Amino acid sequence: KRKRKNEGINRRRNTLIKKAYELGEVDGIDIALIICKNGRYTTYRSMDHASWPPSMAEIQRAYPLPKNILPQDMKKRGSKNN
Repeated sequence: KRKRKNEGINRRRNTLIKKAYELGEVDGIDIALIICKNGRYTTYRSMDHASWPPSMAEIQRAYPLPKNILPQDMKKRGSKNN
């Protein structure tokens, strides 16, 4: 059962990375993706620059102010659509 669960998680992670890549390629959007599971990180960057992605402090100083989306925000969005 655990192996099947890990396969599902790996498939979802790979799909997320593929979608991030497509979003960057097709729409010209700069993407930084960080996934952490059990202390192990997987990252994807659409730009290969040392300064990318910016730190959270740099993002918070940006103008216009960034949209910070948290899990509870996604839950609210989901309940509005149902």
